[in-house]
Amino acid sequence: MGRLKLGYQVLTAVVLGIFAGLFFGPLTGNLKPIGSVYMMLLQMAALPYICFSLIHGLGSITPTTGKKLFKSGWPFLLALWLMIFGIIFLLSYLIPNAISPLIQAEGSREFESNFTKSFLTFLIPENPFYDIANNIVPAVAIFGLIGGIALMHIENKEPLIGVLERINQTIEKILKWLGILSPIGAFTYISVAFGTIHFEDIYKIEVYVVAFILNTLFVTLWVLPTLISSMTPLTYREVLRAFRFVCLLPFVTGISAAGLPFINNYLRRLSRKHETHENFRETSQTILPIAYSFGNIGNAMILFFIFFLSYYYRHPFSPTETTLLSILSVPLSIGSSTSNISSIPFLITELGFPQSSTEFFEQIKSFTYNFQVMMSIASVLTLIILTIYSYYGLLQIKWKQCLFRLGTTFFVFAALVFTCKHFTHFSDVYESMYMDHTLSAVVESPRKVEILSQDEMGAARSFADSPLPDVMQQIIETRTLKVGFEPRSSIPFCYYNAQKELVGFDIAYAYELARNINCDLQLVPFTFDELAQKLDSGAFDIGMSSLIMSEERLLEMDFTFPYYEDNNVLVIPTSEKKRYLRLKELKANNHIKIGAVGALVDIAKQNFPNATLVEIQGMDALLSKKVESVFWSKTSAMVWCLTHPEFVAVDYGQEIGKCYFAYPIRQHAVNFGFFLNNWLSLKEQSGFKGAMQSYWIDGLSPGSRPPRWSVLRNVFHYGLND
Repeated sequence: MGRLKLGYQVLTAVVLGIFAGLFFGPLTGNLKPIGSVYMMLLQMAALPYICFSLIHGLGSITPTTGKKLFKSGWPFLLALWLMIFGIIFLLSYLIPNAISPLIQAEGSREFESNFTKSFLTFLIPENPFYDIANNIVPAVAIFGLIGGIALMHIENKEPLIGVLERINQTIEKILKWLGILSPIGAFTYISVAFGTIHFEDIYKIEVYVVAFILNTLFVTLWVLPTLISSMTPLTYREVLRAFRFVCLLPFVTGISAAGLPFINNYLRRLSRKHETHENFRETSQTILPIAYSFGNIGNAMILFFIFFLSYYYRHPFSPTETTLLSILSVPLSIGSSTSNISSIPFLITELGFPQSSTEFFEQIKSFTYNFQVMMSIASVLTLIILTIYSYYGLLQIKWKQCLFRLGTTFFVFAALVFTCKHFTHFSDVYESMYMDHTLSAVVESPRKVEILSQDEMGAARSFADSPLPDVMQQIIETRTLKVGFEPRSSIPFCYYNAQKELVGFDIAYAYELARNINCDLQLVPFTFDELAQKLDSGAFDIGMSSLIMSEERLLEMDFTFPYYEDNNVLVIPTSEKKRYLRLKELKANNHIKIGAVGALVDIAKQNFPNATLVEIQGMDALLSKKVESVFWSKTSAMVWCLTHPEFVAVDYGQEIGKCYFAYPIRQHAVNFGFFLNNWLSLKEQSGFKGAMQSYWIDGLSPGSRPPRWSVLRNVFHYGLND
């Protein structure tokens, strides 16, 4: 009754958490520290338990018994891991191929050596106390395995075995207490998840979450019971009842260790059926900690998450990297589901994903983690049953039944995956991201904004042929800042979003400049070839439209200090990337046709003197194959390639130079130039530049993202004026 009572408490907490998240919305974020404390307490108990239970379990038996157990269990352990990897790779077929908008010319060959080196640090228990303190689960488990094997060969070890048994009992008592607190932890996690995640973010992960959940249910409720019933005297229904008895509490609480007492109870019942076999109960107890540490195949689902993350952030892996990652994910999956999540930050860091991936995982975990725990505990019990039956010669393998059921199962599963491939839609983080950006999300509007059309020129400044025109004085007198922009400029600096609004990094700076001067803003269109003439005639005061400072332009206009610098790249068809990876050969090639815009033409000529250079007006020249590649700045090229996956930007480091973005002004406008340089410095020191770069260039959500919908705010209108 106690088990069911706690289970109902957790289920009630989950329901209340969903209600609280929808009702209170972002206010539930204040509960996040409570959830963090609860997870820390779980890891506090889980890591030592893995270590001491392994040492106690292995140390309690003789070397002869250990060898026999190993021979009995390793085929099933290998089979379970091969099975789950087969399912994960098949399931990953649903995920579209990750297409990176950028490649490095020299390749990414450092991955294997760097990742392997970091992986060994994560795996080898160089300092067990450090590993426990830093949640390095694989190293802790390996230390427990080595310590247990060493203790196995020691004589007169009973006193130490007794101490280890007491330690394990103490930790199990702590885990039991934490189980009592699990309704609080469940309520906290669910309420924070449902209160803070935005509904549009759920849309981006819904297919992944559904696929994850259905896969865990498929393995837990069909594959594993079928495997056991085809190899032992146990029937499918008996196995299903055992799974329900063992997995219910770990599933609802999210604590895999909560299933250990129920595994013990089930093994006690099982031993009564086989009383004629000596030490059946004791042997199963020896297998338990080993299976618990190495048989949690649900932990392998982190590989499915990494594959999804690869697509979500357009971060593809080569076949070699995929193979290496798959192999190394096995030891990274060692330990309980609770402690396994510590490998996610490690993988995110080592694989070069953005740090926002960790927060992204926390959001997804709220929906998938409990199902991972359920499958892990079911696989642990499966490994124990198959190993103990093999050890005592009780296996009754029904080959025809086993091959038919599992073969049919995987055939149907594969057919469903291949069918669903054509009806599912995955969304990545970049899908319509830049086109959904708005100025109101990150910057306040000046007094008045007017955007002129191509036919409207506006009133030009009158400088009366003064050799030192005081642009700043005219801006103050007219209370109007005239900013030039190129309508065909590039994302993310100056462009029209999905709502046909003129937005971008430079436009945000224009808004901020006008607001700081406390004047109206007039945005005047121009083309690159008339930039100098428009500045000189006073058509506008400053150009703010991803304009590059070049030697040629410096002869015709003045510039502020550069506010952004970027590597130069080549945008090429993806199918031609092998041809463009060797820069030396490319520079010597006189049969390539390279396009460039504005000031980049001269820079491209300097770097590719043998190529045919074509001045183009936009990327239509590449799309229509008038040029074979385009010389461009890295950021703009990457963003353009995100929406044109048939093209990729090749980054040669600084081998073909850098471009410096700056704001051009009329020559000899000394006061205005002096003011702008100081203003740009202040904007950088105040954090404005960092915020704009984070939003417009890196594509991250602004800190002032509108509050998520909630009943309290949007129905009862509480806090609308906050």
